[in-house]
Amino acid sequence: MTIHSPTIERHGDGFRLVYDEVYATGIDDLWQAITTRERLARWMVDYTGDLREGGTWAVATEGDEEPWATGTIASCDAPRSFTTTWHATGEEPTELTVTLEEADGGTRTRLVHTGIRSIFYGAGWQTYLERLDAEVAGTPIPQDWDARFAELSPEYEKRFGEL
Repeated sequence: MTIHSPTIERHGDGFRLVYDEVYATGIDDLWQAITTRERLARWMVDYTGDLREGGTWAVATEGDEEPWATGTIASCDAPRSFTTTWHATGEEPTELTVTLEEADGGTRTRLVHTGIRSIFYGAGWQTYLERLDAEVAGTPIPQDWDARFAELSPEYEKRFGEL
């Protein structure tokens, strides 16, 4: 599957990214892929914490490293949706909402990231969502995240620059 370019909107002094994709898997499988530690670590990043309403999470680190992102789950309606704060190091907190619904051909996923200020989220989320597609399809997950991010970045820089 090809991940479609998101809607990018101005939102206050930042931006909102909206990805809307259908993954060829059932809603329960997709929910597990985006919320269980083992599966999330395969396509995105390992985390620590508790992905339940009111729970907190952090990107897992080694040794004395600080996590590069943390958050608090504001709402969770398994297996349909969750909203979390997303607080990347050195940035203001943002809001991430993921909604799943059954659709022809699989499960529609709507990822909305609101309040971002860095244009790098566009290429970053697309790279992660392509890896998620490989995870649920049972195909090898591309290992060179940096190369794919670099390939996508010029188009995102252009699109953000046009707003």
